[in-house]
Amino acid sequence: MVATKFEDLAEQVYKTLRDMILAGELVPGQKLVQEALSERLGVSRTPLLAAFSKLEKEMLVELVPRRGAFVKRLSPAELLELYEVRLRLEPLGAFEAARHIDAKGLKTLDAVLEAHRKAVENGAIPEVRMADFRFHMGIMRIAGNTVLERILSSFAIVSKSNQQGLMKSAAKSLTEHDALRDAIAAHDAALAEKLMYEHLSESRNVAARLVAEGARMPHTAGASARA
Repeated sequence: MVATKFEDLAEQVYKTLRDMILAGELVPGQKLVQEALSERLGVSRTPLLAAFSKLEKEMLVELVPRRGAFVKRLSPAELLELYEVRLRLEPLGAFEAARHIDAKGLKTLDAVLEAHRKAVENGAIPEVRMADFRFHMGIMRIAGNTVLERILSSFAIVSKSNQQGLMKSAAKSLTEHDALRDAIAAHDAALAEKLMYEHLSESRNVAARLVAEGARMPHTAGASARA
């Protein structure tokens, strides 16, 4: 029973930190101070360290010997590699989602899309980032492939957290999400696959250009949310 309670607590801490990274409350390169986080989350250091370990496996946290834990900061080359993976796997998810979408799945997707729309209208960057992520993961969930969803969940978070000041505007991303929603709702698998590829390829190309130019990743607070 004690072990189960600890596992539940460690999982809660893991999910909270994951959301904080996605929302931009914790930024790439930032040190995760155990004492401050323990106090803020109301937990001991033990479940916190367990969460750090799990986040490291998902490339969201970097554990540096004798220095501590840091939010993972990607190089342009690493960001490009993540987009290369997303560019190959997420169109597959969109294709399968269009094949498997039902009334319940569409209702959930529409609810996330509406939250995304309101966040964009209000200029609420953390909410935009969360809704954008949930839309993409909602598609993967509808696709019915849990392995695909688990792989892309962490990849999407770490790529989003590292692309501040890059990629496309939140408004353009929302417009593309609307088109994706319509293709999936119409069970047009080929179109959904094509739209997802185009949606991600623009961001992938920006990352490729940064690599070619030998640029460093900018990390600007308050930057616009991206796809």
